[in-house]
Amino acid sequence: MKAISTILVASTMLASHALADTATLNGAEIFYTIEGEGTPVMVMHGGLGLDHTYFRPYLDALENVQIIYYDHLGNGRSEHPEDFSELTFERFVADAEALRQHLDLGKIILIGHSYGGFIAQEYAAAHPDALKGLVLANTVPVFDYAPTLSGTDEQMAALGAVFSRPMESDEDFQTNWNIISQMYYHNYDAEIGAELDMNTQYSYQAWNVANGLLATFNTLEKLPMIDVPTLVIGGRHDGITPVEPGTARIAGLLPQAEMVVFENSGHFPFIEEPALHLETLQNWINGLE
Repeated sequence: MKAISTILVASTMLASHALADTATLNGAEIFYTIEGEGTPVMVMHGGLGLDHTYFRPYLDALENVQIIYYDHLGNGRSEHPEDFSELTFERFVADAEALRQHLDLGKIILIGHSYGGFIAQEYAAAHPDALKGLVLANTVPVFDYAPTLSGTDEQMAALGAVFSRPMESDEDFQTNWNIISQMYYHNYDAEIGAELDMNTQYSYQAWNVANGLLATFNTLEKLPMIDVPTLVIGGRHDGITPVEPGTARIAGLLPQAEMVVFENSGHFPFIEEPALHLETLQNWINGLE
């Protein structure tokens, strides 16, 4: 894991080159930060209840691209509304499209990871003409399967807590997330986990809303209509969005899909296999030119 630690040490320098700002979109302040120059790449984070920072610096090293990281409404450094019922898939899609137009990006490459992958699927179905390419990483088209996570008694108790009761505070969510997220890796590194935790601004209210939205989430009929070059990424040891009900099924439904499974990763291939992930993603992006 030394290579990963080296990347983390470089994060402060990489972040210093980024442009951070907020935009008023659909009546709310949305935080975003831009890294690099070139083809615009918009990145949707997962969670919900997390923020964009867990992608960095792992994606920052992509070449000839302008990466737009942002926090969804109610998450991270974006505005937290008084009424979290405003958080819907329709609203997330509308905010992403408003940000694309606000920044005058033209056609973009869209990357959606985990819950961000759910939003990215909905965005691609609604705005296919806005996309040059699509990356769906560690995500699923519908929750009709049982996750295969396993861990210690403490980890399984925390897993039960976050999915069976509302989180009561940001600290409550943070504590439980840092326990269960260890099961999301093939080989968990405590040093990296601590770094990610330190950078994350948690939102327990966003997490609480997220679970309810999944009850009706289903893109099985939409995916065949998304005729956009798509890279579908999975981790062989991903227990929360396993390859067969997720990556493989999505790739089988999309007209222009390329599937890559990272054999030594769980839910975060860009963290566990950073060099291979970066090379894979860079080569795929280059192939779109």
